Amino acid sequence: MQSGSIPDSAISASSSYDSNSVGPKASRARTEQYGGAWCPLNQITTIPNEWLEIDFGNLTYLTQVETQGRFDNGRGKEYADYYVLMYTRLNHINDDDDDNLVSWIEYKPQIINKNEYNTSWINANQNTYIGEIRQLNPPIVARRLRFYPVSKQTRTVCMRVEVYGCLFSDGIVSYSMPQGRTDINSLGDDTYDGKYISDTNMLIDGLGKLSDGITGSDNMSLIDGRQAWVGWSNDTNTHLTIIFQFDYIRQMNRVTIHTNNVFSKQISIFKTAIITFSSTGEPTSYSNAIISEQNRDEIFEIARPILIKLNNHIAKYVRLDLYFDSKWLLISEITFDSQIYTEKLETKTNDHSLLNINPQTLSLSEQMKMVTDIRKRNRDLLQTTSTILTTTKSLSSTHFTNLITTELSLAFFIGASLAIGLLLVVSLVWLIRRKKKLQFQKLTEKPCNNSSCYTYPTLPIREFHDLNAPITSAIDDREYAIPDVNFYSTFAHSPHINHHTKHIAPLSSTSSYTCSPRLIRSSNVNCYPTLKPLPQHCCIHQQYLTMQRHHHPIIPTNSNMILSSPPPPATDEFSSIEGSCGNSLMIKINSVIDNQLITIKEINSENLNIMEKIGDGSFGSIHIGEMKLLNNETQTVIVKSLNDNNDERQKSLFWKEIELLSLVDDFHICSLLGVLNNQRTVAIFEYYSLDLYQYLRQQSIPMDNGSASSFLLSLACQIASGMKYLSSNSIIHRDLAARNCLVSTTNHQLHITDIAMVKSEYANDYARVGRLQSRISLRWAAWETIFLNQFSLKTDVWSFGVTLYELYTYARQRPFHALTNEQLVQQLACLSTGPLSSNALISLPKPELCSKEIYDMMCECWQRDAQYRPSFADICTFLCGRASGSIPLVTTEP
Repeated sequence: MQSGSIPDSAISASSSYDSNSVGPKASRARTEQYGGAWCPLNQITTIPNEWLEIDFGNLTYLTQVETQGRFDNGRGKEYADYYVLMYTRLNHINDDDDDNLVSWIEYKPQIINKNEYNTSWINANQNTYIGEIRQLNPPIVARRLRFYPVSKQTRTVCMRVEVYGCLFSDGIVSYSMPQGRTDINSLGDDTYDGKYISDTNMLIDGLGKLSDGITGSDNMSLIDGRQAWVGWSNDTNTHLTIIFQFDYIRQMNRVTIHTNNVFSKQISIFKTAIITFSSTGEPTSYSNAIISEQNRDEIFEIARPILIKLNNHIAKYVRLDLYFDSKWLLISEITFDSQIYTEKLETKTNDHSLLNINPQTLSLSEQMKMVTDIRKRNRDLLQTTSTILTTTKSLSSTHFTNLITTELSLAFFIGASLAIGLLLVVSLVWLIRRKKKLQFQKLTEKPCNNSSCYTYPTLPIREFHDLNAPITSAIDDREYAIPDVNFYSTFAHSPHINHHTKHIAPLSSTSSYTCSPRLIRSSNVNCYPTLKPLPQHCCIHQQYLTMQRHHHPIIPTNSNMILSSPPPPATDEFSSIEGSCGNSLMIKINSVIDNQLITIKEINSENLNIMEKIGDGSFGSIHIGEMKLLNNETQTVIVKSLNDNNDERQKSLFWKEIELLSLVDDFHICSLLGVLNNQRTVAIFEYYSLDLYQYLRQQSIPMDNGSASSFLLSLACQIASGMKYLSSNSIIHRDLAARNCLVSTTNHQLHITDIAMVKSEYANDYARVGRLQSRISLRWAAWETIFLNQFSLKTDVWSFGVTLYELYTYARQRPFHALTNEQLVQQLACLSTGPLSSNALISLPKPELCSKEIYDMMCECWQRDAQYRPSFADICTFLCGRASGSIPLVTTEP
């Protein structure tokens, strides 16, 4: 769908709200065209009425389907919760007939989610932008496929779809045969999508295991949770009849039957196969028999394909009669090699009486007599060669035995050689990766000094691509759920910037900010001077004093929990940035919460519905849920919950995190909504489904700086405002990045959160470094965080500068995208050495859409000495002034 291989003319729908904007032509996944998706005219209920149809033109083998909602660059809000698939293999269907659905097959997945509303309902989407791929087990062979959106509640939905598969070259529309033995080892055809006639035990007008592309193993083990073999016994019949129907009249070249041979369990390949052909399918019209006899194999107990040539016979129906050679006959796959016959079919005559037979009209004794006649015709030839066969019998047997012994020895030698070679390759790869890991860990354990530090060459940081060079996945090694929509690059090459290298004197409490550009403040602005941080303002993991204190008993009052906070007497080691539930953990500089009453609301569990797990931490997990409000509306929330088997220490650490976040009350910070029913192990937070990284990548990059300036400055001011609030309360975020800023789709306001670390799509943004193997966002972290395990308000400032870089590049590039993690650490390792008076810095290149003043402020965030980095109060004042145009700028001379 996305590639355009399926034309608009092959996509249709039952109805459309507006055929020009949200008609079926707008239903292509990962594209933003017309109105953004297909939207049916009527609302969706539990009854599948509205449908979106794809006509493949030919039989197609489908393995996966994908659905998306209507995003429409942030304006869409519609998506389907569930859908039903229906398909057909017929060429033409009269849609005017009220019974037209009789020709459509409803797909029933083999693996059913117990929480699903209906066994044929397939889980669809949870938001408007992330595509959800569903594996089709079993796969589908279809000419036309329909998506029917369904919902537990009546609602408006829109859909975009994608299908994955290939051409089904066999051309089989259906096969009919007796059902296999379902009572023994599940040897029935349980994926058959046709009809089952219980009176005759017949399967008709469908496809199943014999055409699903899966061949069974020798030991009949399960594949994808089900048995691949279909089995029959000779308890009631001496032979098995299978009739195949094809889409067109075809020229048949050969048939391959994949069967099993475990003679020790009375399972053998068929003794005789009689294959006949018909153009109409009438029982009396089958003719041109081909007879294939197979010798019994009592040496090798292995599954095998049996290939039978069909001599280019012309037919639309093929009948296959397989005669038992033992008690059991097992088949897992039957495939035909054929081509559509386009020439005029001519009647062929043959004087040979046995080539013009109709096995449908023959009794079993007559069919076996026919086989005996063929043998008699070769009697003279057999008598002529009998003496030769007798003479060479012993020699042949000895030669065959020696040949088998030689082949087995050679196979064993080759297998042993391959195993040894594979072991050596695996060992070499492990050693290389181990060496790199140790080298990387050594770099991050301790910064080198001037006497022992190797002077790493300055690796050039690649600039942005030019207009003719689109960004590719080779540059950005992170996998994202949100695709680039209508992306075009507006960046051009430019020389590398000149880094600030001048020494800047320390600031006093009354001095102005002297880095370039100087921030000129008015006297009436309440700002925080940028001072050298006191020792207690730097949080080192090995020496960190955690928020340990004694709690008074919980006193419920009006569904709230009121706690008192006496000063803590104890200390504890805080060794990880990662919280109990896998999120990044915000901490307070002075280690304890001030002596104050903490009020945390209690939420009734009946008002909370858990929908989807985001990820797991070491001791808990994070889910997305819906919380019912007083006006019967729902609000999307984040639910952090500890595992039930955690000890008291983990529960205490989790509760300290909740207590700290309960004190946070700012519009630009995702707030704590409450805890669940007086529980200290489940906390509920404000949540928005779109983060800033995803939001930026979905925006079209403007061609000029002017149109982007106010938009990006507004976003930057909101982040700075939220971080100013945290810093004013001495709270360190420790993982500030675009992925941790959520965007409200209703008013496009930003809210800072801490859950990106647990999301699988952002796993590549983190690395474990240092002796403690702390999980750190390497490309966003300050050098002292990486090498010294230090976190402070000024390390958040460093991360803020990188976040601004993401903002002004519309998140089209990872920070330091031209460097591997090891190379980046090497650059920062040399930055961390030498005297602080050098005040060297490492910086990212200037984005094309970023003004010089904004970029200079970014560079100040990356000063080596933390005291020269601006405070968030200064940053917020500067950015808001730039947005309003009221703050003058003074740039120092170079």
